[in-house]
This record gives sequence, C-alpha cells and structure tokens, in this order.
Amino acid sequence: MPSSDELVVSEHELDDEPEGLVLWGGASSADQPVTWETHAHRSNEILFPRSGIVVVRSGAQMWTLLPGRGLWIPALHRHSVRVAAGAQFLTVYCAVGQGPSLGDRPVAVHGTPLLYELFLHLSAREMSDDARRRAERVFFDLVVPGDERGAMKIPDSGPVGRIARDLLSHPEDPRSFGDWANEIGVSTSTLARRFKVDTGVSFGQWRVLLRMNVAMSLLGQGVAVADVAEQIGYSTPSSFVAAFKQSTGVTPMAFRKNADR
Repeated sequence: MPSSDELVVSEHELDDEPEGLVLWGGASSADQPVTWETHAHRSNEILFPRSGIVVVRSGAQMWTLLPGRGLWIPALHRHSVRVAAGAQFLTVYCAVGQGPSLGDRPVAVHGTPLLYELFLHLSAREMSDDARRRAERVFFDLVVPGDERGAMKIPDSGPVGRIARDLLSHPEDPRSFGDWANEIGVSTSTLARRFKVDTGVSFGQWRVLLRMNVAMSLLGQGVAVADVAEQIGYSTPSSFVAAFKQSTGVTPMAFRKNADR
C-alpha cells in the first residue's frame, strides 16, 4: 500500500512521438515517493536513476534500479514505476524503429554517467542535424544490456503467488519452506517444483532476492541498517550485512553512498 505522503498517478494516456525527434525526455526529481500505476508508451523508454531508487514492475517481473543500472522498456509494454523520495532520474524516450532494439521485454541496461550526460547534452543544446545524429549514435552505442541481479519474478496466482503476496507484505516472515507447504496443503517436493517453474529459482533464493530488493528500497529511503535488518527478517545487523554483501557485492553502507551520490 502507498504511504500517506506518496503521490500516486493513476491515469495515463499513450503519448505521441514528437515529429522529427529520435530521442527526447528529460531529468526529473522526486520530493516525495511517487508511483505511476500500470501504463504504457507508444515509444521505447529507458529509465536511469542518477541518485536514489527506482522500482519497476511489469507483469510478474520486478527490477530495483539504482545509479549505474537502467531499464529498457519496449513500446506498448505495460509497467508501473515507483520512485523513492529524493531520487533523481532520467526518462529517455526513443522513436520506434530508431536506435537499439533489445527485444520485446524489459531489459536491464548499463547506466553510465557518460550516457546520462550525453542525453542531457542532446536535450539541452541546439545543434545541427549532423551533430545530433552523431551524438545519437554514440548514445545508442552506450545502451547495452547490463547486470540482471536484483531482477525477480513475482507470480500473482496459484500457491506460489500466495506465498509471494504474503512475503511482499511481510518480508520478515520466518516461516520455513516446509511450513508453507503444510499451510497450503501440498508436499514440499510438489511446491519446490512449482516454485522453480514460476520463479526460475528455489524458494530460498527467491526469498533472499526479495529481501535484498526490499532492503535496497529501505536503504535508499535512509532507514538505518539495524532497522532494515529487523524489517526484512534478519536476527542481527551483522547477518544482514553479510547476506547483503554476498547478494550485491557491496555493504549496505556502500550501497547507500552509491544511491545518494
């Protein structure tokens, strides 16, 4: 559920592509949490956080984006976006048939500072058609698939969907896989097979991934490390720090520093 201070944008119209432009968009910042409910665009879209956290949901998939990691969203693909308070981010629209095509599903892409600054240069400067085309080619050359760590499937139906919904609301829930199987009324082997089919990973791997995504969002909002550990179900801050570093490659404090830069 959105917090009381969150802005929710629920109505969307398909946007028109500006005549003669290949790339357009701009930089934005959020003074409060903002959620754009499920919508689509006529154009391909790329989201790049410059600071803070951006979370994108599309069907059963979720991506937690931070500086250095963007997301390619193809035209007409329905998705929702939540931006944490204080986040700065870049929204780039690309004319269909122009530039890179990374497929018909969202794909994580590298979000380098050069790419960010190049787009700001394109959007803020008057330039000749030749100069713009050269800059656009460089921009598109920099849009390449990136690290999919943090991307996860969130089923919304069946027994696995029930578990996912409960753990999304209560990531600290300590119930074991056997506890869930007993509650749902299936064998652990049956539920394990179903979980692998629906999410691509085991229950244990999925729960860690969910907790790390929630942790990244909380850290990006400035929640203390000890409080994050408690809210996502770790008995001690040190066990959370170890799990976070193993999953992301950095400590929670290093992650926060990167998200705040």
